[in-house]
This record gives sequence, C-alpha cells and structure tokens, in this order.
Amino acid sequence: MDEGSFAPWTEADRLRALESYDVLDTPAEADFDDLARIAAQICGTPMALISLVDARRQWFKSALGLSVSETPREIAFCNHAIRAPDMFSVEDASRDPRFAENPLVTGDPNLRFYTGAPLLSPEGYPLGTLCVLDTKPGRLTEAQRQALAALARQVITQLELRKMLAAQKKDAELRQLLVQELQHRVKNTLTTVQAVVSQSLRNAASLEEGRETLSDRLFTMGKAHDIFTSGNWQTGPLADIAEAAISTGGQPRERYRIGGPPVELSARAALGIALTLHELNTNAMKFGALSNATGVVELSWEIEGDLVKVEWRETGGPPVVAPTRRGFGSRMIVTALAGEVRGTSHVDYRPEGLVWRLTAPLSGMSPPG
Repeated sequence: MDEGSFAPWTEADRLRALESYDVLDTPAEADFDDLARIAAQICGTPMALISLVDARRQWFKSALGLSVSETPREIAFCNHAIRAPDMFSVEDASRDPRFAENPLVTGDPNLRFYTGAPLLSPEGYPLGTLCVLDTKPGRLTEAQRQALAALARQVITQLELRKMLAAQKKDAELRQLLVQELQHRVKNTLTTVQAVVSQSLRNAASLEEGRETLSDRLFTMGKAHDIFTSGNWQTGPLADIAEAAISTGGQPRERYRIGGPPVELSARAALGIALTLHELNTNAMKFGALSNATGVVELSWEIEGDLVKVEWRETGGPPVVAPTRRGFGSRMIVTALAGEVRGTSHVDYRPEGLVWRLTAPLSGMSPPG
C-alpha cells in the first residue's frame, strides 16, 4: 500500500509520545527480540526490525539480521511507513523511484523487499514499525500481513508494560525519598521547636510571659510551614515568609516597606528567617520604631554575586540602646539564624533605630539543586 499524504497527528505530538516511553538507546530485551524473530519466521525473511523513529534517525530496539543499531531518518524506509494510513510495503526497492537510489538499496545491506506494520500508541501516534526485510523482491500473503499486524500490537503492549513498570518503580523511589525527606524535616522541626520552647521559658520574667512568647513564636513557625505545604514542599519565597512573620504582630501593613528580588528559601532557612523577623518585629513594637506612632520598618534584601544580604532598619521611633540584661532573649534566635544559613549576622543599636543585617551565601539560604 502506498504511503498516504495525510496524517491525523503533528510531528511534535508524535515525538512527545515516543519520548514518554523512555526507550530510545536502551539495551536489547528478550521480549522484543522474540517478537522480531517470530515476525521473520512467519514472513520468511532474513531480517526483522523493531524500529522507532525519532527526530533525526530510526533506532532499532531489536534488529534481527542487521549489525547496525540505527540509520539516518532521511534514508529510512520506516520514515515513509509512519506516514502511511496502514501497513507499508515495497516489493522491489530497486524498481521503486522513491528508493532506487537509497544507499540501503544500492549498498549494504542491498535491500529489495520491505513491509512495515505501524507501532501505534494508544493515542494513535505512530512510534515506528515492526518491519520485515529481504535482499530479494517479495510479497506477503494476507495471512502474513495479519500476523505481522498482530505482532506489532504486541510490541506496543510490551512498550506500555515497560512504561508502566518504570513508572511504578519511579513512584516507589519518589515515595521513599518523600518519606526520608519528611522524616528529616520533622526531626529538624522538632529540634527547632525544642530550642524555641527552652529559650522562651528560660528567658521569660514569668511563666505566663514565657507561655505567651512561646505561643507567638510557634504561631510564626506555623505560618512559615503553611507557605511550604501550599507550595511544592521544596522552597518558600522570602517575600512570603517576610509577610507572614510581620503579620503576626497585628501592625498596619503601611508601617512596613518590604521588597527585594525573588529568593527561594529552604525549609530550614525559612523557619530561621521567620523566627528572626518575628523577634525583631516584637521588639520593635515593645521598644523600637513600632512603639511610636510615626515609626516605620524597612525590610529589604538583595543578591550580590553568590551572597544574599538582608537588612531590617527601624526609623522614627524612640532612641534604641543595647540591652544590658538577658531580657533581649530573642538575641539568641537572631544570632542562631546566622549559623543555620552559614552566614554572619549583626545588630546595631542606633539613636535613630535598630538595624539588623544578615549576609549569607545563596547556597546556605536555598535548597540544594
């Protein structure tokens, strides 16, 4: 049957379908070799191929009677076959003007006869062919053609089975990685919670004050956690973490000026940043700029090379002096953040307001990869 001029698919869609099987350039497999061997036996030919046609070549998942694993697409008989509406046959290539000058005909392996049954995906995309070939002219009987078509369907069944098994294996691996990641994150979170509990109660003037401080800090951690669970569980935007941290104070949003380039934080860095901003915000409301009706906070960050620089700057509030007692218990949390992200942190107590700066490598702030 001659090739048709109309194909109810686009080449881009066909290639995407082929790529979804992740089969190109994989080792030989007995299940496919058996089907090629049976095809050659039924059709009485010395050669049989399971040929998959990608953008530039035809690649053989199984090659009986040929010593090569692929040929350029422009000389491939299968390149014509995938465009045909049905089985594609060439009874004598040396007399067919489409193939008479083809190097596969004029030279090794000196092809004359070809019949290819299309390998149709469940969506109807022709991935390639199951084809039989000979060095002498020939013709298949109707029974042989039907058998070749049936074997081609079995090739697709094997490809689908292979695809399904690979997906199951991948899903199992992903589930295992997810469990390990969740275990790791739970451990890290519990460690952080334990430290926050200990610090909150130890530095409080009273048990009631300690409980209130602890409640606020855990609420802030929960807000940061919500950002991750609503996203991809891998990263959280610094801008979102900052907005969540200041929102726990209940101050009008216009008292803050927040901005900077997109920075994605790892879960561990996000918790540290959220707690630090919460502490700075709380102290600003008690003793700093936000305790004054005219005071404002500027929170900004920038990327310089492989460094992230974050700054919290208070202005318009009462004069700020360095604490003389351990009452600035949040200083421990602010300092601990620097260690979490492999950076440096510094607080200046200036008459015009407190300034906190963090400088950290981007690799310490963001998740690996």
